[in-house]
Amino acid sequence: MSELKFNIDKPDLPDEQINKHKDFKKLIYNYQSATKPLYKAPLYKNKRVFIVILLILLVMFVIIEALEKAEEGKVPAKVEETK
Repeated sequence: MSELKFNIDKPDLPDEQINKHKDFKKLIYNYQSATKPLYKAPLYKNKRVFIVILLILLVMFVIIEALEKAEEGKVPAKVEETK
């Protein structure tokens, strides 16, 4: 087996580094967003969901515009009526 070395006498972290990670508002926000079901949260408040919905709508709009232009480009054949 390989030898494992553990450093039990690590120096303490400086206060600046400890305080940098003390963000209780972010902790509470992450907890609430993780425990709240997605269907109960408004979609416009979740940035990722909002961007995905926006991209889907944009792609749908581009496809519809392209189909409309393709239909305009087609010239219907004139049917001559004989009497």
